[in-house]
Amino acid sequence: MRNFSNREKYVLISGGLFLVLFFGIRLGILPIFEKRDNYERILKEKQIALEEMMTLQQQFQAVSSDFDSRKKVLSNRKEGFSLFSFLDAEAQKGGLKDKVAYMTPSSKKMEKSAYSTDTVKFKLTEVYLKELMDLLYHIETSENGVTITALLLTKTGKNNDRLDAVIETETLMLKDKG
Repeated sequence: MRNFSNREKYVLISGGLFLVLFFGIRLGILPIFEKRDNYERILKEKQIALEEMMTLQQQFQAVSSDFDSRKKVLSNRKEGFSLFSFLDAEAQKGGLKDKVAYMTPSSKKMEKSAYSTDTVKFKLTEVYLKELMDLLYHIETSENGVTITALLLTKTGKNNDRLDAVIETETLMLKDKG
């Protein structure tokens, strides 16, 4: 270094400082920021996963409480309850027995469960809206746990003042042990 002029010494010193700073930043500081960014990304992913798990837990609790309430309804039903008979009796009470075109019952057993789902699809012809609404109300609010899963309405009558209604209902039942 003795043979170098002051200008060359400044160039070499500044070049050396530049290399030290460059490699110091590149090898020392940037990896810290990259790791921090990586940790922040991982943290955000974990927070999203936690929120999804909490949502799924809430959905599971809602479904299980609904199932528990349905089990309670099953235990409170009269012995020998059948969805078909219940709907037939409700139509009779509402004065709609003669307007029932058909009633089609079906049952679907649930795998690995002591329960089955009973379904009855029936059609009412030329009923007034008030009569239909009363029937639907009595079905849905009964303490037998019957729900209406589908409803198809068609206007009918001379003045389109009546309805044809196809109604599908379902309920949870204990499987036959036989």
